[in-house]
Amino acid sequence: MAWCHSATRLLCSRLTISVIPPASFKFTTCRPIVTNVIRNKKHLFTNRVPLLQCCRLYQGDDATCLASDITKSSGLDTRKYLLSIGVNAGRIGQHSRSIFQQDEKEVQGIVSLLEKNGFTSDEIVALIEKNALLLMFDKHELQMRLSMFVGLGIKLPDIVKMSQLVLFSDLDIIVANIQLMQELLCASPKWISSLLKYKPQVFQNTCDFTHDEIRDNIIMIRKLLLHHGCVEVENVLRQIMRDDYRLFRTTQSQVRLVVDFLMEQGITGEDLVYVIKRSANIFQSTPEQLRQRMMNLQEKLEITESEVLKFVIRYPRALGMNSKNLDKHIKFFDDRVIDVTYIIDFPYVLWVSVKKLEKRYKEQEDLGLFPTSTMHQILANMHTSTKDFNRKMDNFRKKKKDSERDAESDKKKSSAKSRRKT
Repeated sequence: MAWCHSATRLLCSRLTISVIPPASFKFTTCRPIVTNVIRNKKHLFTNRVPLLQCCRLYQGDDATCLASDITKSSGLDTRKYLLSIGVNAGRIGQHSRSIFQQDEKEVQGIVSLLEKNGFTSDEIVALIEKNALLLMFDKHELQMRLSMFVGLGIKLPDIVKMSQLVLFSDLDIIVANIQLMQELLCASPKWISSLLKYKPQVFQNTCDFTHDEIRDNIIMIRKLLLHHGCVEVENVLRQIMRDDYRLFRTTQSQVRLVVDFLMEQGITGEDLVYVIKRSANIFQSTPEQLRQRMMNLQEKLEITESEVLKFVIRYPRALGMNSKNLDKHIKFFDDRVIDVTYIIDFPYVLWVSVKKLEKRYKEQEDLGLFPTSTMHQILANMHTSTKDFNRKMDNFRKKKKDSERDAESDKKKSSAKSRRKT
């Protein structure tokens, strides 16, 4: 069965080769899915021999009929149909060839299924344009996925926005991860729905960690948080899962090593809980690397050891920053004769790329903010979201334009008054 899943995904991808399983292999429950894929991916086969070999794997299917059926359609009818319902062929992108080679009836069946599930025509078009490979699905499996999402309370427009990572991943793995979150994180359907939309990779299992190992890691971290006085432990676990789920896919021995290092530095209790909650990325580093980074921070920021500790507790993500990136940010400050100690007040600039810092600094400089704004205001604008930064700059441009207009108006009035006196 595992071979069947991998073969299905291989056939679904835009490959120019075909991999044929051994003749002794028998498909069972996945046979309808693979049959549908082979029937609708005929352009992957360069000749009829491998095609017939694939067809003969299916007991009850006439290989010759299936092969001839696959080679009949030119895909023009499918293209016309998709265009007729409003699909923009250009937005399908790299999958357009695969989609247009599908049988028109199969595509119509998928569209009808979406309509029966309550999708509007506009939502169907948006879903196809965003995730065109959805048209490759077996209708039964697609219905199971839609039922699961709707059962979680996910609204149909939100399903349209979902990543391919969720829509095309192994359904059993997705369900198992959802059950795990409900059990150990007390996650609500609304929270899971949000995570499915914005952090779909959380629902993927890696080859390095099994589902049971992830469960054991969550339980171990939960006990660790409770031991150090964490009150709302489920909230903290959900925040870690949302912000940096890699902590749950780190070996328990590595987690203990990092926690022991932090405690040696005097970070305990609520401070330790905060560091774990706000900077799960540090658990990918060794204690030696973390120690070296603390020394770099002390040297580059020109502060004492106790001040470094306070800085790390306040902004733990700094411990996850390598020396190369830190040097780039320090150079940015030095080149503009800005005191590096401003980083202590605005540590979030460390997590903004130097390229973006340079762009935003120049934009503020060109607008003439420096004579009228303090360095605190300048740096505060550096790490805001793109939307907020653009809004602030637009407001400043408007004020500047109004000020120039008022100045010009006053100048004209003054000139007219002087002429009257003359």
